Amino acid sequence: MTVTIRRAGEDDAGALSRLAALTFPLACTPQTSEEVLTAHIATRLDPATFRTQLAHPSYAVLVAEPAPGEDPVGYTMLIAGEPDDPDVQDAIRLRPTVALERCYVHPDHHGSGVAILLMEATLEAARATGARGVWLGVSEENSRANAFYGRHGFEVVGTKRFHIGDAWEQDNVRERAL
Repeated sequence: MTVTIRRAGEDDAGALSRLAALTFPLACTPQTSEEVLTAHIATRLDPATFRTQLAHPSYAVLVAEPAPGEDPVGYTMLIAGEPDDPDVQDAIRLRPTVALERCYVHPDHHGSGVAILLMEATLEAARATGARGVWLGVSEENSRANAFYGRHGFEVVGTKRFHIGDAWEQDNVRERAL
């Protein structure tokens, strides 16, 4: 599939929110309840939150779109700076660092090459921040995502707990040099 990768702007907030609502549940464990997913999507993946993030200088959001003006079929979010999570601070080895906070592709486009193109552009955007490394957290149970990140040079360097709703889940912390 041919896509264009570009930096998202505030006008993309609605489309990003729709894509996030579709893709975020795919990354969650089966133990994550529908109520918790619905609340997370409504309060953390809504257009207003995306607009705030898109306006923040530490955030970079890239979208993969099939044609100008069409809804994106994938997106990534980078956040520059030292992580807040003490488990992540202890696990990562490369400073300065940037977090790959989100990396999602519409399920209809899994296996199409979109994720590879998006990852290449995202790693280039991470390099442009001046960071020496990029890290991410991914559920230990998400074998598809863990395999993808492994193919792209992200090594497991530790674990962290991820809080969603009133439950804690375990994430692998993965890092790669830029």
